[in-house]
Amino acid sequence: MRLEGVVTAAVTPLTHDGAALASEAVFASYYRFLLQHDISGVFIAGTTGEGMVLSLVERQRVCELAVALIGPHKPVLVNVGSASTAEAVTLARHAAQAGASAVAVIAPYFYPLDEAAMLAHFRAVADAVPATPVYLYNLPAFTGNEITPAVVAQLRRACPNVAGMKHSDASLSRLQEFRQAGGDEFNLLSGDDSVALAALACGADGCVSGTASAFPETLLSIYSAFRQGDLARARRQQALFNALSSVLEPGPGLSLTCYKAALAWRGVDVGQVRLPHRPLTPAEADTLRAGLAACREQGLPLVEPHLTPRG
Repeated sequence: MRLEGVVTAAVTPLTHDGAALASEAVFASYYRFLLQHDISGVFIAGTTGEGMVLSLVERQRVCELAVALIGPHKPVLVNVGSASTAEAVTLARHAAQAGASAVAVIAPYFYPLDEAAMLAHFRAVADAVPATPVYLYNLPAFTGNEITPAVVAQLRRACPNVAGMKHSDASLSRLQEFRQAGGDEFNLLSGDDSVALAALACGADGCVSGTASAFPETLLSIYSAFRQGDLARARRQQALFNALSSVLEPGPGLSLTCYKAALAWRGVDVGQVRLPHRPLTPAEADTLRAGLAACREQGLPLVEPHLTPRG
């Protein structure tokens, strides 16, 4: 499996108090919305999907729903990462048995780890699912532990199923180092929306986008222009996309809340975020609505329905 283009980092539908997973019907409605767009795959239970605040059982259920509802149509990548190696192995084995296309493993978080510890962690997960592609998930700003090019090179030699990486950082020099460390067959995906176009130009095969959880068409417009060789249009779309991203993150930790609010306004109600994330205040919701309307007026290709609340 080699992913190219736009992979949506999906939100996780929850109840309106955020306390439990939403019904299967709500998951199906959201996934149908995503599949209406020309995305290349869906990334489940990652940062955008609130994977780190879901229970083990909930993460397994989200995996099962995604495989059943998305799997027949598009590849499903399931984040199985955890601060605990044993839990990551358990989640990886479950995802493989459920039929996930691949698993992604975020670097362990909270405790500082050296390269030897990181290697042992990733090898344990990869060895537990030898027939399943494993994608490394680098998000050093959140985890506190960076996956280095040296770790990538060693894992590629030791574990044939380490197939790719999601690099969620704006460092393009690092992305190029990962390309060299992983080799030409390494499936390198950018996970930082702000440098989507630049990452493609520097050798990324595609992008995994949180913004695409609510607005898949925006990143698709960048990718389409890039593949057609229309760099001027691609640059314009990236600038507009960056403006949208700023609107969707008005403060620390509010992006997930904004994604879910915007989805509800688009007619796809996926419930609320879970604590410690919080809902928007009425004033914040009004600001978000106005900002999205301004982005549309500036030329962002936001498809119908219009960004207005239903009911």
